[in-house]
Amino acid sequence: MGGDTYPGNPVQGAVTAANEFRIHVLLVGDETVIQTELNRHRWDRSRIDIVHASQVIEMGEPVASAVRAKKDASMRVCYDLHKNGVVNGVVSAGNSGAMLAVGRFVLKMIPGISRPCISAMLPSMGGKVLLVDAGANIDCTPEQLRQFAILGHIYMSDLHAIPSPRIGLLNVGSEEGKGDERRKKTFDLLKETPLNFIGNVEGEDFFSGDVDIVVTDGFAGNILLKSVQAAASFTVKLTTQEINRSLWARFGSLLLRSSFKKLQKQINYAELGGAPLIGLRGNGIVCHGKSSPDAIEHGIRLAQKAADERWTERLSEGILAYQEILKQ
Repeated sequence: MGGDTYPGNPVQGAVTAANEFRIHVLLVGDETVIQTELNRHRWDRSRIDIVHASQVIEMGEPVASAVRAKKDASMRVCYDLHKNGVVNGVVSAGNSGAMLAVGRFVLKMIPGISRPCISAMLPSMGGKVLLVDAGANIDCTPEQLRQFAILGHIYMSDLHAIPSPRIGLLNVGSEEGKGDERRKKTFDLLKETPLNFIGNVEGEDFFSGDVDIVVTDGFAGNILLKSVQAAASFTVKLTTQEINRSLWARFGSLLLRSSFKKLQKQINYAELGGAPLIGLRGNGIVCHGKSSPDAIEHGIRLAQKAADERWTERLSEGILAYQEILKQ
């Protein structure tokens, strides 16, 4: 029941995931609304089920009170299904703060981790760069930022086969001693860990290929993520506009069509699907509120991948090696 385009885009994305990728999807929300939307499509009835939920956690609603009061909210029902082993993951384009709070309340945390973080993978000159946190935790302590760095290290080294991922702390300058007291304390904590901490990084370093993980709080991370997505969209539109100004430019674009398609795929947020909430004892995937059907479908596929590859178990096993640091 979440996102700006409910029920159209979530249902269409689920239909594609079921029909083309043979993933079994449970659509949770208002049964009548969902069924009406499903009837607009040809769908595999053996792979899509509806689970009715009578309540919704709205985008502007105080999360803390909603978690306590709305036990039949679609997001709460999703996580209850996951906790009880009925499903292997939860995907939502709804309130990201609620995804964190409800997931933390229902599934609990990996031992040693106090809060989950949104881990957004974005393209860079070096291939990909992981942003943690991308919007789940607006206010973080230095200790929590250190936890995000450890989670990101395990995520990239174990799940993405980068042996010693380079970790940077997002800051207003690259020199040691820059930033507010929170960043200065976080810098000192990260410097004391066995992680491959390369120091402070600025926004211009994000895509350079010189860093694999960028650590920050959810406030700055979400602004960075949405700015990147908006800039990518603007670049595509501006390029298209300029090409259409000239006959010769249009002719030249035909010769570069395959390159343009590859570039557009690289910077298209829908290709990234969604961002895992790492740190939970389960698989929660947060999608953009304006997610297209393709983005929803990619998010569902990401949840399936997380379940198949045992991401939660592997993160939990990896955290054991850092228990002494986390206790400090």
